[in-house]
Amino acid sequence: MAKKCGKCDPHEICEECPEWIFTLADLIMCMMGLFVLLWVLKPSPSPNVGSAQPQDEEWVKMAAAIREAFGYEPDPSKTDDRVNTYMLMEKLHLMKPRTSPGEGGETKVKRDGAVGTDPEVTTIRPGKQAIVGGRLAFESGSSMPPADVLAQLPDIAKMIRGHRNIVLVKGHASLDDFAEGATADQKMDLSLRRAQAVADILVAQGVQPDILRVQGCSTFEPIAQRVYDAIRQSPNRRVEIEATASLVSDRQDKSQ
Repeated sequence: MAKKCGKCDPHEICEECPEWIFTLADLIMCMMGLFVLLWVLKPSPSPNVGSAQPQDEEWVKMAAAIREAFGYEPDPSKTDDRVNTYMLMEKLHLMKPRTSPGEGGETKVKRDGAVGTDPEVTTIRPGKQAIVGGRLAFESGSSMPPADVLAQLPDIAKMIRGHRNIVLVKGHASLDDFAEGATADQKMDLSLRRAQAVADILVAQGVQPDILRVQGCSTFEPIAQRVYDAIRQSPNRRVEIEATASLVSDRQDKSQ
């Protein structure tokens, strides 16, 4: 039996401590590391991810992290691999697909302006125009803004006051505003009176009157079509305030 050598350097060749001993040890460690990686990367025999125990779930997460580090892309066709299935589910979770019909329109943006049907500035027509404060609803047959609209107008005035962009105040009427046989002039007149009433209140709130353009749209731009009861026609009775990208000076004669 060889005696223990305490005199020589471990990296020097001697009879008691040959150098090949250290090379063999390094080789064994590399092989053990390779076997561990092969064991982790192998497909799992059980396809049922839901029945995994807590320790199994941790193993799946660890194996998924290792595969991801090696650039592995999960394959949807491999349904018998738990790690592959876990990685696919994680990718779907990051994509955040819609799970209900109304989820796609949900917003978490804080409402800083007037409360309307749309909490953010939105565009509903082609062109550089945006609706400010949502749609302002009116009572059937009335040209005067109701109390909830009056409460919103100061906030809307604050948003557009001081700007020189042209702002369209567009009045709309609904079929249930009129009795049967109403003329086209009556429908246009009501829509104009609604828009003018809102414009007058905005001017009283400090909005420059030269930026406002009052328009009547009669019943030609309904939101709800082919509906016949008052509740579902109510969105058509409205005034929309649209801020455009055009400045007042763009429409004035600069030669004067």
